[in-house]
Amino acid sequence: MSRPLDVLGAPGWGEVDARGLVQPGAGDWTLDWWVGASDRWHQASQEAAVRQSDAGASAVVETRMKVPDGDAVQRVWAVAAGGGPAVAVVEVGNDAATAFAAALVINAPGSALSVGQAGIAVGGQTVLAWDRPPATAAVGGDAVEAVFSAETSTSAGTPRLEGKGRDVAALVWPLPHTARLAVTASLSRGTPPPPSDLPDADAVVRGWQAHLDRGARIEVPDEGLARRIDRNRRRWLGRTGRMETADVSELSELAVRLDHHGYHSDAELALDEIAARWTTEAPAERLAAFAAHHDLTHDFEVATRHAEPVGEAVEAAARIGAAVPVESIERLLQAAGQNRAAEDLRGLNLRQADPPAKGIRAELVADHGETLDLVPGFRTAWQGGPLAVYDLPTRFGPVSYAVRWHGARPALLWELHPRPDEGSVTVRAPALDQDWSSDQLTGEALLSGSRLHPGQ
Repeated sequence: MSRPLDVLGAPGWGEVDARGLVQPGAGDWTLDWWVGASDRWHQASQEAAVRQSDAGASAVVETRMKVPDGDAVQRVWAVAAGGGPAVAVVEVGNDAATAFAAALVINAPGSALSVGQAGIAVGGQTVLAWDRPPATAAVGGDAVEAVFSAETSTSAGTPRLEGKGRDVAALVWPLPHTARLAVTASLSRGTPPPPSDLPDADAVVRGWQAHLDRGARIEVPDEGLARRIDRNRRRWLGRTGRMETADVSELSELAVRLDHHGYHSDAELALDEIAARWTTEAPAERLAAFAAHHDLTHDFEVATRHAEPVGEAVEAAARIGAAVPVESIERLLQAAGQNRAAEDLRGLNLRQADPPAKGIRAELVADHGETLDLVPGFRTAWQGGPLAVYDLPTRFGPVSYAVRWHGARPALLWELHPRPDEGSVTVRAPALDQDWSSDQLTGEALLSGSRLHPGQ
């Protein structure tokens, strides 16, 4: 399983696999890592004693490989190079008690490679850069054999940069105990800067956390689920940097997911990309994305800007008989001042699409019709644990709520911030108490828990 290397809003992306193999999105080359310890060379992609973890919702991927006297540690993260394209920082560290040699092997089948004092180029384009050149480097088809068949050296020597070759290059650095080396790998076009010019792993984790905090906050009693929520959000935000390679269906899904979690400005980027494409592809998915954004933001300017592509998608949906969110589209067209188009929409007798039933948001809120259902997908595993949601977007406005427990009975605290043009809203929690409802915008209630304890 590979983990994505994305940068919010920056072109370029890549992946790091379960053994730490790094590959840019274009797939022109790969970067593997080896360690020459006191016993032999250890290739991460082949060793059994390799384990992986992440930090900052997978913003930094750490891969550990067992070697004599401890671990070799690789960390990989992606950043924007001076506000430009995405690059990956690949760091190898020595957490063993003794020195070892760290090697990076770049494979680029069919390409010419050249090594210089500052980096390595594939097909004339610099793809790898460093602050400290390797002690040994070899290029060409027998580079790996030439470097790794030699006796392992853990002391610094005069760099032997052999220049040019094809297909593969092997680079070796000595690493004393606790030492680190880092290189930067290009994930897009452009020469990568040296690692010292880029943020370190801790700064990247802090930066991603700041981006995640822009959305709704969700606290669930399941730590694994909480990590998956943050990881998925980071991936959605990161995909805004590679929208040009996504198809319309993927862009539509991305926009909906971002809007559902409160990242409206990021969703707007995806919608603008959809609107810029003259296509009849996936009309139902496009309409679902445009409609969700309007329902959750009531942004008049965006609705006006997208009125034309919405109209085109309506015509395409009518031709194939697709099911679409008719009521939501009608609200969007009316907000954009397209009253005639809204009337025509009703005359098309389009099938009404079912509301979304997948994803964590569908478990936390349902805002269809005239009621706002809180935690409709309550999981039995959450019983007795703290559950809280803050500023989750709904059609009626952002909602915050928490579920606390008094013995076996759930207590619900809620606060809805309705939009100025919104009428009365009925709040319910049918998964916790099928008989309870309230017309108050804020309050607290001790619920029966009747759905949790049938027959009581």
